[in-house]
Amino acid sequence: MPTRTTRTATAAAAFLLVPTTASRTALVYVGLALLLLLALAAVLAFGAAYAPNPARRTAARRTLHLLLCLAPWYPDRP
Repeated sequence: MPTRTTRTATAAAAFLLVPTTASRTALVYVGLALLLLLALAAVLAFGAAYAPNPARRTAARRTLHLLLCLAPWYPDRP
């Protein structure tokens, strides 16, 4: 018997793959959210590299690390 997580993932995949207006809207929102996260990561990376103040560089680097920790493939070390 499939677990609840498996059933939820299967239902979500089926919802997103069926060509309906709701699934297209959901895919657009997911894409926009990913682009926003990418832009935020880029701004933080530039802030960590080029900030004039060492405290700002450290804050940008730590914030970037926390953001990247959301990704499952990012190692948990700075």
